[in-house]
Amino acid sequence: MKISYNHLSRAFTKKISIEDMSTKLFQLGHEHTVEDEIFDIEFTPNRGDCLSLLGLSRDLGIFYDKNKNFISTFNEPIEKFNLNFVNEIKENCPKITFLNIEISGQISEYKDYLNDYFVDLNIKKNNFFTDVSNYLSYEMGQPTHCYDYEKINNNLTLKVNNEASKFKTITGQEINILEGELVFTSDGKVVNLAGVMGGENSACNNQTKNVVVECAFFKPEAIIGKTLKYNLISDAAYKFERGTDHDCHEKVLRRFIKIVNEHTSIKKLEISYFGSEITDQTQIQFS
Repeated sequence: MKISYNHLSRAFTKKISIEDMSTKLFQLGHEHTVEDEIFDIEFTPNRGDCLSLLGLSRDLGIFYDKNKNFISTFNEPIEKFNLNFVNEIKENCPKITFLNIEISGQISEYKDYLNDYFVDLNIKKNNFFTDVSNYLSYEMGQPTHCYDYEKINNNLTLKVNNEASKFKTITGQEINILEGELVFTSDGKVVNLAGVMGGENSACNNQTKNVVVECAFFKPEAIIGKTLKYNLISDAAYKFERGTDHDCHEKVLRRFIKIVNEHTSIKKLEISYFGSEITDQTQIQFS
């Protein structure tokens, strides 16, 4: 994974040289190369918690004082979102949250932290909501997906695909989703290969003003192998395969709101929670 030294430096109170930060990363076991002030880090599969600025800064926090204002969030109450959602595969996705956010007016030029993400890492911009979603995954490690609200008719179902379905991804790639795969549907049509990639038929564009943001926890075994199977490149799947934080949804979506609010006016804001708290049943005995 590529992480910018300059972006990571914002997480700490004092200036840290790239050489010192590199040394500390090696001490933590994060082998990497450095080119043009970009760390290219190879994380072991069990360290999915480090696949973000937040996660990596948490590791480095043992050496440096953290900037408490590194990631700020929206803190006001949010109304309930009455989304017609059905989850038929709770065993594979036990927890999922949806945010409905509608904006009005023009979108301002991207703030430095958002613009630098695209410039420094040479990433192509798409549209405002997708850009925020992509940046958020980089910053906090939790993938989110944005649906154009007008294209899903206020209904989503998470289910097992009961027959093969032709599907055009958000990147324009046409695939044939096989029977038995986990998918999101709206009005009976597949709109998302769950945990991997959304579809062109529900995607946001530069005219989108009203979105539904999906923030889910998928069990890694439900996502592993899907990108290879369908020849897709998916940052979301890469992170879901390695495990994401099932307790982060509230903070992530409130961070999403904060970023949007820094660039435009918010007209409507609603949120809905599905599933229950997940408890770790693993117990370690000490003698």
